[in-house]
Amino acid sequence: MGLRINEEKTKYMINTGKKVHFRNEKHLQVYNCEFERVGEFKYLGSLITENSDNNTGIKARIMAGNRSFYSVLPLLRSKVLSRTTKIRMYKTITRPVVLCGP
Repeated sequence: MGLRINEEKTKYMINTGKKVHFRNEKHLQVYNCEFERVGEFKYLGSLITENSDNNTGIKARIMAGNRSFYSVLPLLRSKVLSRTTKIRMYKTITRPVVLCGP
């Protein structure tokens, strides 16, 4: 087919959903390619871990939401903008970061 695996960009992770201990091998050898083992990675904005722990992904979203909220806080405190404008800003800037990810 002519497809080649990029050895530098490809990594692997063992995900069982259970607390099972595997040997601490850092690399996987397939033919002449060697792949690095990782404990977590980001996929489509969600953080995936070896033990399927959602707490780290949720904490990352909350921190991103806090950053986006505090970045527009001076505008939300402004007396020039109406309440409906402030609510619209919150709904379009801060809420999607928390719900959909950064």
